[in-house]
Amino acid sequence: MMNDSKDFEIHYRFRGESRQFSHHARHLCESQALHFATLHAGVGNLDTSVATGPVRLAMLYAEGLGVTQVHWKRT
Repeated sequence: MMNDSKDFEIHYRFRGESRQFSHHARHLCESQALHFATLHAGVGNLDTSVATGPVRLAMLYAEGLGVTQVHWKRT
């Protein structure tokens, strides 16, 4: 069986400070990147459904926690 996971680099700002981390997954969408950034910043909740919900709600949730300017790229 082939492993089709990919490496992603996620960049964001937390309360004005630039941060980044690597994430390994089969795919990544904007809502997931926002969710993982909140977790990486230490302010997200594992039990939230933000990663599977609408992007606008995920963005508002992240911004409310101080996580902004989330973007990612495949590495």
